[in-house]
Amino acid sequence: MSVQTNPNLVNPETLRLILDNMVDGVLVLDDQGKFIVYNKTAAQITGRTITDSRVNDWPEHFGIFKPDQKTICRADELPLVRALHGEAICQEEAWICNENVPDGVWVSISAAPLKDESGKIIGGIGVFRDVSEQKQSAQEIKRFASTLAKSHAELQSLAFAVSHELQEPLSRVTSYLNLLSIRYKDRLGSDADEFINTVTASSKVIEGMLDDLWIYARVTMQESYAHEISCTGLIDDLIHELDNKIVATGARIKRDVLPIVKANKSQIHYLFKSLLNNAIDFRKKDLAPAIEVRAASRNDDWLFSISDNGIGIDPTEHSDIFKLFHRLKDKPEGGRTGMGLAIAKKIVEHHGGQLWLESKPSQGSTFYFTLPKR
Repeated sequence: MSVQTNPNLVNPETLRLILDNMVDGVLVLDDQGKFIVYNKTAAQITGRTITDSRVNDWPEHFGIFKPDQKTICRADELPLVRALHGEAICQEEAWICNENVPDGVWVSISAAPLKDESGKIIGGIGVFRDVSEQKQSAQEIKRFASTLAKSHAELQSLAFAVSHELQEPLSRVTSYLNLLSIRYKDRLGSDADEFINTVTASSKVIEGMLDDLWIYARVTMQESYAHEISCTGLIDDLIHELDNKIVATGARIKRDVLPIVKANKSQIHYLFKSLLNNAIDFRKKDLAPAIEVRAASRNDDWLFSISDNGIGIDPTEHSDIFKLFHRLKDKPEGGRTGMGLAIAKKIVEHHGGQLWLESKPSQGSTFYFTLPKR
């Protein structure tokens, strides 16, 4: 489609005003590499006015450098020169620095051949803009992301080291507390028995927290897609593994035929076990837990859900329950570490999925999570 203009309104002066009021620099060359259009914005950005210098002199004249800001471009690498040879260039970055622009400026350049109606190349046209602010922002974000990643790695290593190094001395403390409880029960008085039992229980909680901290620190260190896992078989294994708790609470667990996923087996085992334990532990008084495990196929992922008929969770706590060491208000924890759901969320996200919750007090809870099919 040809461009239509009103000959009564479009004249050289109008075209000049249009070009000089554009926010982009506009350059047009003839087929000999001579400038025929060089608007005001181009001069402002480059610090140079129109020139009759030869194409080979442009890199030095304008101070056009590659993105490394050190290597000056060759003439045949310039987008406008390449456009004269039939190449189209889209948003190529360059660094311009000369005595009139001593601090330098980042530019994004697009160029294309200028052709007549027969398709013959009669010149080239280039459009460029100053992207220094965007470039600086991107570099700052990159530096911040790098610093953040380094800090995260250091914290992860610290958590790993702390959980690993404290396990042995804590295990020794717990062992001796158990010996005290066995050897001196009813010999030091009821207060002493109570103190020993309390400390023993607390040491077991700390031991569990260190175990969970170790798991949390290692999640992203492990390969996500290591094994093909039958989720049906995994749930059946967990039902057997949790048999004592299921019998003690009268829990009933129903499951769909669940899909096979490619994932880290130990992590997916922890994920399902954590959610099943929650469904059993946070039950209503005098009501046996009824739990359903389902899965539905979506476009690119599997949507899993684990529903229960338990005490439910207030919506104000939905976002907090996935935080480390968070415990539900006014709910008995029974030695829980407050890390299970934080680990579960990290496992799901490590596998490229999402974990969320739907629940209301006294109406049970449903935890949803997705796992990619590929």
